[in-house]
Amino acid sequence: MTDGTPRVGIYLGTAAIPAVDAFASWLGRGQLDATDYTDPADAESDQADANGAAWTPVMSDRWGGWAAAAPDADNRRFILGLPLTPKPDGSLAEVAAGLHDGLFYATAATLVAHGLTDTVVRLGYEPNNPGIGPWHGTTDPAVYRAAFRRAVSVLRSVAGGRFTVELDQAVGPAGAATSFDVLYPGDDVVDIVGLNIYDVWWGTTASPAERWTYIHDRPMGIADFLAFAAHLGKPLAFPEWGLYRPGDPYHGGGDNPDFIGRMADLFTSSNAVFQSYFAADWGGGTLDDFPMGKAAYRAAFGAADV
Repeated sequence: MTDGTPRVGIYLGTAAIPAVDAFASWLGRGQLDATDYTDPADAESDQADANGAAWTPVMSDRWGGWAAAAPDADNRRFILGLPLTPKPDGSLAEVAAGLHDGLFYATAATLVAHGLTDTVVRLGYEPNNPGIGPWHGTTDPAVYRAAFRRAVSVLRSVAGGRFTVELDQAVGPAGAATSFDVLYPGDDVVDIVGLNIYDVWWGTTASPAERWTYIHDRPMGIADFLAFAAHLGKPLAFPEWGLYRPGDPYHGGGDNPDFIGRMADLFTSSNAVFQSYFAADWGGGTLDDFPMGKAAYRAAFGAADV
């Protein structure tokens, strides 16, 4: 945003363009970015790589039309979660060796062809989460860093692309990923650093204030992330965040407007570039499941008169 406030984004499901438009109307905003993800299973063979098949042909077509329909070209930006390995059993070593360059090139070229030249690419997201997919770096950070660097070099080789590359990690250490810098592949290949935050405290029931203190102060929590970004001198973002229902091992805080308010304050105080609420149900619920939280969200990020 030109006035220095963080851009607002939303994830509502794969190619969920009508839902995003309806959400923007409900929120009363002119500016609303859209987050989406590619599925590594979309490219299931090395032959697909060799033929230059992209992860995102249909998605790019749909989101390209959505972005182009904005009266103000700066009001809609596409944010793409892009896996770092191309198959459910993919190998970071293969990516680092250049065996999947064709796939990354074709994906970037497809984005450009559909006018999504300014896409924010969240490459290899949550590498400190061993459950995220085969691209996690909790067992071999060095190969993760090498694969990331290789993929970025290919993405940036596509004519017409002006992609912003973001590396976002989850809250908390895992395996060999003991700090944010362990997985960091270098200033030359990362434009923005990000942190994904959900209102959870694994295995523990706590008050909203206790949960926030834990998220903020734990190793690889908010405080560590802010220090990490400041040390690098990099812009920062919060590309996934949200409430989470109680009742499973994540021990979500449920309908917790306090979390919404604290996150809103964090976005402003940290000078975040953008933030995007994860509003598709991956097990924790959607905004519609949290009436008080939804009202707090609208009050924090909607137009003043909604």
